[in-house]
Formats: sequence, structure tokens, C-alpha cells
Amino acid sequence: MVLLLRHASAGERLSSPDLDRERSLDAVGRVDARRLPETLAGYVFDRIVTSPYPRCVETVGPLAARLGVRVELLDELAPGAPARLVGGILDELRHDSVLACTHREAFEALFGGGVTCDKGGGWILERRRVGWHPVTYVAPPSDPRRAAVLAGSR
Repeated sequence: MVLLLRHASAGERLSSPDLDRERSLDAVGRVDARRLPETLAGYVFDRIVTSPYPRCVETVGPLAARLGVRVELLDELAPGAPARLVGGILDELRHDSVLACTHREAFEALFGGGVTCDKGGGWILERRRVGWHPVTYVAPPSDPRRAAVLAGSR
């Protein structure tokens, strides 16, 4: 199983790419990152790979700590990576149960803009003959619809 996760909220894009590269999670993003282990409690991950950008590393940190899994940094998941690199790294990982944390740009590159994903949300992907396809959306921890579902299940 591959879960492609978009990093949690990190505020607005900064004025230059060099500054933006170092952008961290904002308050909402930090809460989502702390709640991610609860949100993904029904899933098993053998590996967690992520873009090396701080906002991605911070998003998966609490989950990795809870699972006792090392976070692997991959430049192929950084913004601006072409679809062939993003798809290629997913192809390499597809035999593991993996969470891959990345950016909006990777979703756009991989799916040609035809798939949306909220900050902190993700898609379980399936490999088919013609590339990767999203099959199940996983809403971010802060999504009000998730809270309503959880409240209704009590």
C-alpha cells in the first residue's frame, strides 16, 4: 500500500524559493501533525519517506516516532520534481507499506492537476498498467467532516 500525503498547513508561500524551502508548519499544521498517528491508526506503514523540506519532515515526525520508523528524506518528493521521478520513486516503494509525504506540486505532476488534496490529507494509491491512480482519500486530521464522523461513531 502507498499513501501519498500532502504536508500539513505551513502558512503562505514565502517570497523566494530559498526562503520557502525552509518554511515550517504553522499552528494548524502542528496540530494536524500531532493528530496524524490517531488519524492513520488503522493503517500499517513499514516505511515513511518524505520530501526533505521541513514542513514535510515535521508532518510525519510524530507518526514516525509513534511507529518507531525512521524517516527517509527523498529529493524526488520535493516541489518541482518531474512526474517521472515521483512515479519512479513510488514504483520502487510499491512492494512496501509506505507513507510518502510531499507537496501540492507532486500531486499536480503525478495526476496532471486532476486530483486535489487538502493540506494534511492524502490518497491511497493503486498501481495500474498506466501509472498510479488515487483510490481512497484520507482527510486531514483537522477536516471538520472527520470530526463529525468520529463524533457520530461514539
